[in-house]
Amino acid sequence: MELTAHYIAELHSRIRKECPIIHCITNAVTVNDCANVLLAAGASPTMAHHPLEVEEITAGTNALVCNFGAIADYEAMEKAGRVAAKFGHAIIIDPVGISGSTYRREKCKDLIEQIHPTCVRGNYSEIRALIENCSTATGVDSGDTFLSIEAMEQYAKEHELILVASGAKDMITDGTNTYVCDHGDPRMAKITGSGCMSSALLGAFLGMDASVSGAAACCAFVGIAGELAAAKTDACGGGTMTFRNYFIDAVSLVTEEQLAQAFAGKR
Repeated sequence: MELTAHYIAELHSRIRKECPIIHCITNAVTVNDCANVLLAAGASPTMAHHPLEVEEITAGTNALVCNFGAIADYEAMEKAGRVAAKFGHAIIIDPVGISGSTYRREKCKDLIEQIHPTCVRGNYSEIRALIENCSTATGVDSGDTFLSIEAMEQYAKEHELILVASGAKDMITDGTNTYVCDHGDPRMAKITGSGCMSSALLGAFLGMDASVSGAAACCAFVGIAGELAAAKTDACGGGTMTFRNYFIDAVSLVTEEQLAQAFAGKR
């Protein structure tokens, strides 16, 4: 389907109305950001990590987000993932750091095979590392100009999931339908947690519509929030921390009219 401002606004409105509970097993660096951005969008976060409680907790939620920055909580991811899969919840895996860690990459591959996630979202380097099963970078914020959208489509089709590669342009595919979103601002790469927040928001959007168009809507929504935050940051002469706060503000305040204006500006 065509990605429109109205469709994005409709999904966001449903999130605000239904207040889905999103279970995030994420890293200590960004757990607060992920919780706050979900609240800003209208969702309800729960950040339970202990393996003895995650099965019970995730059973009562709408979506599960497993972030490999929390690799120490892998047992919890496995347990929560099996329950989420049993109940048909949307499951998002964020393969943080697999581009530079063989251990994380192998565990990520294992988790994908075990719980069959709805979506895997990472940066270009992480997605290429997953597809090619190799190290592609040392850091967690690295870009990668060698990521092939055709390879993404093949991987997504073979594993029956949605694959999202975030970067200057977000690439989203389920192997049959592919979207490219070019909304956003370079400052999004300069704040800790922009990718983790995107994965958390995917939990909310895919909890409403577990489709490739739902994932693309989330990517566009996040990018437009970044553009709105950048405009306000520039207006007040702020820096990266100002931008971070304005970004979360934009997630909570964005209107369908602003979404439409952003789409019109790309034509």
